Amino acid sequence: MAQGITKTFKTPILLICFNRPDHTRRVFDEIKKQKPKTLFVFQDGAREENIQDIEKCASVRDIFEEPLDWECELKTCFLEKNLGCGLGPATGITWFFEQVEQGIIIEDDTIPGSDFFVYAEDLLVRYKKDVQIKVIGSIHLEEKKYGDGSYHFSMANRNLCAWATWRRAWNNFDYMLTNISPVDLLRSMKKYNASCREIEYWIEILDQLQHGSLIETSWDIQFLISIWLKHGTGIFPNVNLSENIGFDLDATHTTHTNNILANVKAGSILPILHPKEKHISRKADLNYHKLYFQPYEYGWQGILRMPYRINKRIKKTFGIKGSWKGIIK
Repeated sequence: MAQGITKTFKTPILLICFNRPDHTRRVFDEIKKQKPKTLFVFQDGAREENIQDIEKCASVRDIFEEPLDWECELKTCFLEKNLGCGLGPATGITWFFEQVEQGIIIEDDTIPGSDFFVYAEDLLVRYKKDVQIKVIGSIHLEEKKYGDGSYHFSMANRNLCAWATWRRAWNNFDYMLTNISPVDLLRSMKKYNASCREIEYWIEILDQLQHGSLIETSWDIQFLISIWLKHGTGIFPNVNLSENIGFDLDATHTTHTNNILANVKAGSILPILHPKEKHISRKADLNYHKLYFQPYEYGWQGILRMPYRINKRIKKTFGIKGSWKGIIK
């Protein structure tokens, strides 16, 4: 390489941020090591009459006023009004894919390992025309590896945080889950051979999204559901490739430092060995569900909760809400 020429990372990157300047600084410092050719930054607006938000959001924006030491096309979208941690990120990702066909998305509380960028760029190119592949993730919580490659295929029941996808996949995203019924979701999940407990869990989540307040704080679940409805496939590494640093009091969802995702270190995946066959690992998906979504429903805890589950299903069968006291006199 000729002296003075700086190698840049070609795949577009979107950084989603809000009001955490210290977190944003750490994540941005990692991104800067890759010297991206194109960087998008989306920031949700400060919450109304929240003085701390106004000050912190301003501090976050100041980070991107600092000069860069490589040639980078920096595009920013700083909102004046707050959309919330559901609609906000969804709006930012839509803005991103209005301008690019494929790219990497990183949230302000997730530090991607250096190998993640190579891995994501490689697989974006490799599976660009494979419309069944919908998302490339970075999380791996187990020591166990699945399949014969550096990564495995999944129903994509994972946290995202640092991930990559294509415009073609995001085009299926429906924030409000319009006209999606529990039966639609049931049929979709059966195609993945999901267990009854998994299906029950996600149908309850769908109900909370459509009739509860979860819609105000979620966007990633809607994206996963959009993948399942198309019977899509996700890719996830056999080595963890990102570290979530957001488990603190500043977080909206992740406030418990003992969460299984908290500060899991990123490892190395290079050189990448591609799997010989493209089969979804049912075991990997079920194990992740057990580890993250319903750890209390398996093993001895699951046995102890059996009466609760039976009671819940009886109520659901007969359309009973609340306590039995109003029914039995």
